[in-house]
Amino acid sequence: MPALQPRYMAILKKVLVARFVPFLPPLLGNANPADQAAKQLSRAFSAFTLNKLLDIAPQAAAASVVDDFNDKGIDAIYYHAPSETLYLLQTKLKESEQFKQEDALPFCEGIRLLLKQEFTAFNANVQNRKADIESALDSCSHIKLVVPYTGDGVSQTASDALQSLLDDEDLDEERLAALVEYYTATEITRDLLAEQAYQPVHTDIALQKYEKVENPRSTYYGVARLGDLVALHQMHGKALYERNIRYFLGSSRSDVNKAIKNTLRDAPRDFFYLNNGVTAVCDLIEPKATKNGAKRFKVRGLSIINGAQTVASAAEFVRQHPGKSIEDARVMLTLIKAPADGPFGKRVTKARNHQNPVQTVNFASLDENQERLRQEIAHLGFEYHYRPESLATGPKAITLDEALRALASQQDDSRYAVWLKRGPERLANPDSAEYQALFTATLPGVMLVNAVLCNRAIRALVVDYEQRARARSQERLIYRHGIHVITAVMMKRLRNSIGAAAIVDAGAISASLSQPDTLDQLRQQTFNLGQQRLTVEGPLAYFRNQGNVAAFLVDLMETHFALAADPAIALLRNIQSAADAYPRKRLLDYLSSRAPQL
Repeated sequence: MPALQPRYMAILKKVLVARFVPFLPPLLGNANPADQAAKQLSRAFSAFTLNKLLDIAPQAAAASVVDDFNDKGIDAIYYHAPSETLYLLQTKLKESEQFKQEDALPFCEGIRLLLKQEFTAFNANVQNRKADIESALDSCSHIKLVVPYTGDGVSQTASDALQSLLDDEDLDEERLAALVEYYTATEITRDLLAEQAYQPVHTDIALQKYEKVENPRSTYYGVARLGDLVALHQMHGKALYERNIRYFLGSSRSDVNKAIKNTLRDAPRDFFYLNNGVTAVCDLIEPKATKNGAKRFKVRGLSIINGAQTVASAAEFVRQHPGKSIEDARVMLTLIKAPADGPFGKRVTKARNHQNPVQTVNFASLDENQERLRQEIAHLGFEYHYRPESLATGPKAITLDEALRALASQQDDSRYAVWLKRGPERLANPDSAEYQALFTATLPGVMLVNAVLCNRAIRALVVDYEQRARARSQERLIYRHGIHVITAVMMKRLRNSIGAAAIVDAGAISASLSQPDTLDQLRQQTFNLGQQRLTVEGPLAYFRNQGNVAAFLVDLMETHFALAADPAIALLRNIQSAADAYPRKRLLDYLSSRAPQL
């Protein structure tokens, strides 16, 4: 069992401090502040576990904590009345350590004492709750042991010690559950991400003149009131479009969305004839009663996969014109029974949206890895918009295009700088090897955010260099067309910052880049090298050529990283192999690895 990954440990600690520590019982000991902070995190982990396992309020979960000196190995005691279960927890908030025998044995001792109701052996946290615990022991039908841990497993000796307790007939306690429940890194990660997931949409839908297709997929289609779909939009927001490739693009950016609003304003009865309709997938569709000519359907897990612009534009119209009725507006609605995140649901989404003018990058929304990144990044205080939408603005907003450019700029492969110059379409195709190399399943959300923040800082300064250079000069054109090369070199010097477990300070990064020996020095070195190389071709053509860019990057990194005296470089310059994944791979990889870190 792998330990909790550092990025999720950082998120967990943030949640513990904000949500549970304020409600914990006061510490009984007088440890120094640093030890107290660590102890509070450990205690809060017990509350977090109860909050997730039993869906109880953070305050109630925190009040159950008894962890302190002389707790006899029991960190939390909670009676769950609905299930008549008494929960006894011992937690271990350690980044790499296993739950060991030395942790299990005190827990076993504490359970024996508690079952015998020998409260004098425990600390004040337990004794203050004596009446409640006695009542729970009298009332409960089940006693369950829970061991939450963040390390890489449970040792065999610890497991044996706990099982020996459960098998001990001398305890004469048949209410003890036969197995210990372990709450591991897998469950912790799942529950942290679930906090930022959109909740499934469960509702009723009414269709007039409906028809049914039974095979191969249960499908209903008919005429729906547009107002009913607008009401769903108002209630559920983005959750209604969880599997769509785009959110609302806004009427100001789309002539189609303007036309939708114009029709609702001028001729709502004609809407049905002028619109292509809406398609949704559902986990469950159950026919119910027919009333006033409309058949009602109970649907679960509803997700509109085509028609988001239709519904969202109508919702915007209703918001902007509260006195205008759209009661007469109807729309063709197709309901397909298929999990939205299953292969068939994704095929339907892709096929139905290919009939509209969409970009290849839009289909990245079907990559579940993107949703995992969005959920991680939300915990960090940023908004990751991997679906196109109108509201993806502000310093805390990160778009998929920004993410693509930032991740591509830190690659050792010189071809990424050329692909960025030619246009990021190749990188944006979720089926391409280039996209998959950028958005790996192990890419941490914090790394993506840091890469974007560093990339923004670099680009802002390079654009400023360009604007301050003389108009129509070669210098200005070198900065404009060589920006991806300059960024690629500087991003390599920021790898430690990008790979940090916490969000970088954007202001500190900008200040560091503004030092004379960093980006400004690289700017001058780029201009000097450009003057030497750009004797025949113009900057635009030069920086779109892979051979040119590979050679330029090699010389620029050697100069900027002060590696001219490195004997390995001369040897690597003479090595060329057709088997390499990209030209000058070994030399570029070596130079990249030698980048001095800021």
